[in-house]
Amino acid sequence: MSARPGLSSSASYTGKTQQVRSLSSSAKRDFYEVLNVARGADKGTVKKAYFKLAKKYHPDTNTDDDSAADKFKEATEAYEVLSDPKQRELYDNYGHAGVDPNSGFGGGGGGGNPFEGFNFNDGSFHFSQGGPGGEIDPEELFDAFFGGGRSRRPRGPRKGADLQMHVRLTFQEAVFGASKDLHLRYQLRDSSTGQSSIKEREVTVDTPAGIDNGMNLRLSGQGAEGDPGASRGNLLVQVIVDEDKDGYFQRDGVDIHTEAPISLTQAVLGGMVDVRTLTGVVEMKIPKGCQIDSKLLLRGKGVQRLQSTSKGNHIVHLKMEIPKKITPRQEELLREFDEETKECGGGVSGRLAKAAGSAFESFFGSKKKDKKKKGKKSKDEDSDDEPDEKK
Repeated sequence: MSARPGLSSSASYTGKTQQVRSLSSSAKRDFYEVLNVARGADKGTVKKAYFKLAKKYHPDTNTDDDSAADKFKEATEAYEVLSDPKQRELYDNYGHAGVDPNSGFGGGGGGGNPFEGFNFNDGSFHFSQGGPGGEIDPEELFDAFFGGGRSRRPRGPRKGADLQMHVRLTFQEAVFGASKDLHLRYQLRDSSTGQSSIKEREVTVDTPAGIDNGMNLRLSGQGAEGDPGASRGNLLVQVIVDEDKDGYFQRDGVDIHTEAPISLTQAVLGGMVDVRTLTGVVEMKIPKGCQIDSKLLLRGKGVQRLQSTSKGNHIVHLKMEIPKKITPRQEELLREFDEETKECGGGVSGRLAKAAGSAFESFFGSKKKDKKKKGKKSKDEDSDDEPDEKK
């Protein structure tokens, strides 16, 4: 009795019952059923299910069970299809025919050999990468078979872990550099015993001149201890810089900004003013006719650039101070100055005198107007005292 393609039957032959295996894809078990996963299972779930079956039916661990090799091949074929997105899509749409190389769909596991990469010819199990199953990590598969009792690659002593800390600097320490002591306290795990311990030690960090807020320093070999024979990790130090304590210096990268008060006379006539810089007090020349909020530059008086000998600049913002009180003599001189400006037709006061009056008079008033007001007031008072002749 012969078995038709696609059917599985038993036949009597020489007194023994023989199982006839189907050569058609129609008799194959559903791949999702083989791996015992749902149709919507993700790739990780499929791989985990396959490794479980591969470990269970691996031929080297089932030498007395002839059916184990068949089950192993069945699970491998199912995994190769379901782990490959394109193969899985064909299988979901067309079933076994979609991945059968003889069906005309162009699918199939690795050119018609669903077990490519697995070799049992010498009675043992070997793995070579290639085909749809080439993405299987052989060492990961070995771990699945034998319980993960070995590392993937032999390695030497493990380097120590990196540690992180922060250091706080004053404004001056950041500008000129400083040496700071740090107290390290960290937990260390012994890889041989698995026990943890607390380690404490002191480390000195030298911050370079010009370092700024938010920068990081890496101290090689100052981290946690490694395995015996291995080097320490690194110490990563984040820098936090405080503002200038009196608020005089304002830092912008390598440039420094300060304010310098000047008088009205200095703004008009020019002069000299003392400016406190990072390295001391310097005398700065004020040019004639300085306008409000003028800025002067002291080149090379700023912060030193990292890994360089050059420095930024010091920008001085001139702030004119207007006196709130003046003496009668000062007022008289200022009014004379204002009148002279009008007659010369120079400045804002001269050009806009007719339209808006004197800029000075808007602050201090006008003596001429005051005199006119007083004269008019006296006449009005006199007229009120005279009797009304009309009745």
